[in-house]
Amino acid sequence: MHLLLPILSVAAFALAAPASNLPVVDLTYASYRANSFNETGGYYNFSNIRYAAPPTGHFRFREPIAPTGRQCHVDNGDIGRVCPQSSGNWSLIASQFSKAFLNGQTFDYNAAMAAIPKSDAIVSADSRTTEDCLFLDVITPQAGFAKKEDRLPVLIYVYGGGYSSGDKTGDGDFNPAELLRISDSGFVYVSINYRLGALGWLAGKEVSANGTLNAGLYDQRLAFEWVQQHIHLFGGDKHRVTVMGGSAGAGSIMHHLTAFGGRKNESLFSQAILLSPAFLPSPTMISAERAFSNFLALLNFTSLSEARKLPSEALIAANALQIYSEASYGSNIYGPVVDGTLAPALPGQLLLNGTFNKDIRIMTMHNTLEGLTFTNPTINSSADYLTTVTSSFPTISKDALKFINTTLYPPVFDGSLGYKDEFQRALGTVEDVNIICNTHYIAQAFSDKAYALRFAVPPGIHGQQTPYVFRNGAPSGVVPSVADALQQYIVSFVTKSVPTSSNGTEMPVYGSESVLVNLATNGTSQQKDDTANQRCTWWQKGLFA
Repeated sequence: MHLLLPILSVAAFALAAPASNLPVVDLTYASYRANSFNETGGYYNFSNIRYAAPPTGHFRFREPIAPTGRQCHVDNGDIGRVCPQSSGNWSLIASQFSKAFLNGQTFDYNAAMAAIPKSDAIVSADSRTTEDCLFLDVITPQAGFAKKEDRLPVLIYVYGGGYSSGDKTGDGDFNPAELLRISDSGFVYVSINYRLGALGWLAGKEVSANGTLNAGLYDQRLAFEWVQQHIHLFGGDKHRVTVMGGSAGAGSIMHHLTAFGGRKNESLFSQAILLSPAFLPSPTMISAERAFSNFLALLNFTSLSEARKLPSEALIAANALQIYSEASYGSNIYGPVVDGTLAPALPGQLLLNGTFNKDIRIMTMHNTLEGLTFTNPTINSSADYLTTVTSSFPTISKDALKFINTTLYPPVFDGSLGYKDEFQRALGTVEDVNIICNTHYIAQAFSDKAYALRFAVPPGIHGQQTPYVFRNGAPSGVVPSVADALQQYIVSFVTKSVPTSSNGTEMPVYGSESVLVNLATNGTSQQKDDTANQRCTWWQKGLFA
């Protein structure tokens, strides 16, 4: 799930300071000097800190390991790192179609697809792209950094991007300057990279036997462990860590909430904020095996061991080409899978069965029109609708498919069920399965430890909340009162564990009444969560396998 929202970068807010005046932190395996100090905000920026050994060669497609050895020189963090990435070619027309749909205009899908660049033009030209990309950034207030004994809460951000694109800075989209400004005493902000596409999410029997399934999740866990081990050196309190993510980042966090079925009672974080948690629940390996075979075919090899011997350029190009040219509309091929270990079952099922880490405080949010970006514009018949379902769930039984088609989302197009044609029926199904129902599973499971919001600023499309969360300056189209309320809810939750806002309604716990706070242009209000419904109840059981 990928959305590009151009905002000024963190560097734009950083004011230069003589290197001799900037602090150095010794991590035992390396020392890092802050590469800037923001005089307006009063915080240091430590950039591009290594948290894992290079996941290259023998270590490709495996669980990451912590850095080893000792780097002799002090690193200024001035070399940026971006993990190899790509997006399906459909993403190039999704915004065009969304705009036409919202304006009630016709859209020529074939013409739009014919106009997009061919596959040989899509390998990333970003000079920062490298397989050796497992790095993170730390932004810490000067006051908290200096004190050390009075440590600050920590916020870790996990970016989205459909498990195939994105990076720790978001080209400035994830700048925490405004969040830090409105916090009373501040907090330490950490943003992390993790492997993407085939390099982070390759799956199948051979990967299970000779590699690590869900390597991207293990990257994130290692970054969380790094925070537990080192964040005190930056003035952070390892006992007050909140993880926050949007889209695929939130979908990843959902998997961390249910990691190992809750059997490992680890304290990698104490709170989580999940904004539009997105992933396609894949209970079987059919699609993963197909993706694995196709990836190796692009490399002109037949085994994982051979792929590990190739130069980075070959894997980066194959990953980019496969996702760009082969991803079906709304998908980027790769993502979390049930692996029997870290992900012993689908997260929704684990939450339903009580097999998750219950010692976490939660905040969730979904948008009102999550599915528009990911629904194929060409759907206009019952056959198209059924194909949408069966392509996502190739092993679905006839009875389950019939139940979806006649009971959950029956072909009644008078608007009473939330849709007026086959496209809108598919849109509702896509957003329920991939995003919206996830927020209900989480809030319901944590109940009296959970808070929920609904982002209802029109049009409410996926990713629209990002400039509201990280508002810096005056982004075009952002409603100031909504941004104020949302940022205050987030900051108070991070720093005080209870979301409050001076200009927003009181936020009760989700509880048995399924209460959320609705964020709308005309104000905030407490409402019944519309995801607490028959559809989400059915999807959570995993009966589509």
